[in-house]
Amino acid sequence: QGASQAGSPASGGAGHPIDLRPMTSLLGNTATARFELPSTDSPWQVAFGAPSKLGRCLSPRTFLAFRVLLALFWTGITIWSMVDHKANDLETAPEFYIYLTNWSLLIEWFYLVSATFVTRMALRKPKRTALDGAPSKTPLFARITYAAQVETYVLSFFVFVLYWALVYDGGTIHALSVFTHGVNFLV
Repeated sequence: QGASQAGSPASGGAGHPIDLRPMTSLLGNTATARFELPSTDSPWQVAFGAPSKLGRCLSPRTFLAFRVLLALFWTGITIWSMVDHKANDLETAPEFYIYLTNWSLLIEWFYLVSATFVTRMALRKPKRTALDGAPSKTPLFARITYAAQVETYVLSFFVFVLYWALVYDGGTIHALSVFTHGVNFLV
């Protein structure tokens, strides 16, 4: 009852059935949202324990060290931004949180720290595949990290584009602005 016929317009017309279960509401019982890794044929340890094709020359331990350095680097940038905005002053602290740039900094920091943790956990746990029996389920911390990665990509892109297209007025370029409105997208 929930799937459409293969080849029908509802299935995309290419013979691939799409599950069309009704969603009553985002908060209702019939709608469930889960962040899963895009590939279900390999365990989460494989997805997080090794670099992607771009960094395939790195060993898993070197990859972990790179993640640690990147998390420390971004922690420094986040602290620099908070100090620059005087976020530690009680009167001006709430002002820090009204900017999309600062929210994206915090979400990116959370992603980099959690990705470091997940990579460490992936290297520590034994990898189980379908050949070994039932594969281990993707743990909540890995799913949250994956969701934060997606958010980080989107937010950093929008912060980059919106700042340089709408906010920057052609004046002096400060180093912190380059890190928070450009380097964040590259990281």
